Amino acid sequence: MNMLEALQAGTKHAGGDGRRLLFSEGRTQEAWEHIASSALHAPLLQELRAAGEAFILEPIPELPYSLYKLFDTNGDRVLFEQAYFQRRKRLAVFAMLALAQPEVRWLEVLEDVIWAICGEYSWCLPAHLGGQSLAEPNRQIGGSGRTARTQLDLFSAETAFYLGEITALLEGRLAPAVLHRVRFEVWERVLGSYADTDSAPKPWWEQTDMNWAAVCAGSIGAAAMYLIQDDQKLTPLLERVLSTMDGYLSGFPEDGACLEGMNYWGYGFGFFVYFAELLRQRTCGAIDLMAGEKVRSIAEFQQKSYLTGGRVLSYADTSLHYEYPPGLTHRLRQRLRGIEVPDVRYASGIWSDSCFRYAHAMRNLVWSQSELSGSRLPSGAVSWFKDAQILVSRTEWNGHELAFSVKGGHNGEPHNHNDLGSFILHADGQMLLADPGSGIYTKEYFGDRRYELIFNGSHGHSVPLVNGAPQQEGRERAAELRRISLTNEVDELELDLSRAYDSLEPDSLVRTFSFDKRAARVQVLDAFRFTGERSSWTERFVTFYAPTPAEEGRLVIRTGSGAEVELHYQAELLACEVGEADFLPGQPGLEKLYWVDFQPKLQLENEVNLSFEFVFYPGEERERERVTC
Repeated sequence: MNMLEALQAGTKHAGGDGRRLLFSEGRTQEAWEHIASSALHAPLLQELRAAGEAFILEPIPELPYSLYKLFDTNGDRVLFEQAYFQRRKRLAVFAMLALAQPEVRWLEVLEDVIWAICGEYSWCLPAHLGGQSLAEPNRQIGGSGRTARTQLDLFSAETAFYLGEITALLEGRLAPAVLHRVRFEVWERVLGSYADTDSAPKPWWEQTDMNWAAVCAGSIGAAAMYLIQDDQKLTPLLERVLSTMDGYLSGFPEDGACLEGMNYWGYGFGFFVYFAELLRQRTCGAIDLMAGEKVRSIAEFQQKSYLTGGRVLSYADTSLHYEYPPGLTHRLRQRLRGIEVPDVRYASGIWSDSCFRYAHAMRNLVWSQSELSGSRLPSGAVSWFKDAQILVSRTEWNGHELAFSVKGGHNGEPHNHNDLGSFILHADGQMLLADPGSGIYTKEYFGDRRYELIFNGSHGHSVPLVNGAPQQEGRERAAELRRISLTNEVDELELDLSRAYDSLEPDSLVRTFSFDKRAARVQVLDAFRFTGERSSWTERFVTFYAPTPAEEGRLVIRTGSGAEVELHYQAELLACEVGEADFLPGQPGLEKLYWVDFQPKLQLENEVNLSFEFVFYPGEERERERVTC
């Protein structure tokens, strides 16, 4: 069945208006009465009510020129975006309260914030306007053929989705003038801009394979389904959206790994699912984008990315404090086989991110099911993403949770960090050896100097420096898998990292990992092979805990709980030096990133084999040793 036929089938089933089929789980009074009486939803509703009561006493945040201009004048994006996202938070809070509690006051403040959003100069963030946010209002942004008002970025598309869904769910209760203005603004700013390919080229993200494709296309597709009743008019827009979604899925390797990191799995894949479920409803199940093995593999990435204590892989631009979205996770569990729900302790609240996205919050509320509260993930799980070259190995040792992970891949990935050969050692919720994850988003962070920053460059990861230089970016800078062996006792992995470095030397750098689960020990072996003149190199390992040198050949990384890792090295060959740098100011435990550097004491031969051993000791074991002494 083609798109038009599928839409027409839905329209017929709905009695002439297929829009009535959309988000049926959040439309009925019975659904909201169930949410209001559910113990699972009680803390979420309490959080909403508390926010609503506070917001109703405060004015809507202004978006003055003094904030709007900051990104293009000094690179700061935080201050404007704080106010922008507070408006979206109000939108979400008041909309959900208006549905959950039929009080006129929530409708009145909702109408005010909708009116304010409709009056914004641009629904795009200044950071997404290509350095031209201060251009004349009618000036095209770059070669897009669109102005700041009609440009299509993540947040203009999301805003159209949110306003479309909220006004559909509350259509009989919102003022007609508010409904008319929403339809006008959404069409002029987003849907009309998207549909007009005569005077403007298609947006760049239609041809990409990362989160922008799913979020922008999915949001526009959702808004179109909510606002366009005519099946003939809707069909070409949704066919374009499906083409973009195909491109998005093509960006995932067959193993389902999200190379952008876990935060962008929840973001991009989340919006893919939101759109897919709306389309399935609108077509009465005739078009189901969730069918297929690859989508199931992508859905499994979340559960396979867990380390210990509710923490997940931090490769690429991922926060170290990821909390899983319960609504999305529960819906995946209901729709797809093999999906596991992590322990409810590790779920987010109503908000799944700091942008206060209505789509996440609404589905966290409506899709969460009390019978799917989650459980502890298996401790003995080993996941090898062969296409992405990511290993995740969880185990239990003497009553302690341990996890080890290694990353190969290449340095041209979306939201890339130069991190070939980076690894993580995790125990009881603490990242002992770190991949430090995402930094602070600024103009510089996504500019030409991205890899000079410690967040993104290999000098902020546990990988060597060669001839004083870090790894280089690019798709061709790829790791080569030499060998892998995964058993119940020991996991071993060997990667050739030679192509990550710009210098002609070393002729080869091969890194071998061994994770001995019986002894809570990780061994890292680096084999350098030089020809001609000898090159210089520095071994570096990074952590968020201050390292303490002990006797020669041993260094201790101790956590606040008393647990520690001993790092054993070849003292006869290597000199040890500890350094630190500011990382995420104001975030406890992440304010400083520490590194341990090792350099040769002597002029070494052209073939150098270095061994480093990391041994985990729980706090109580060290305490017993001190008492015994």
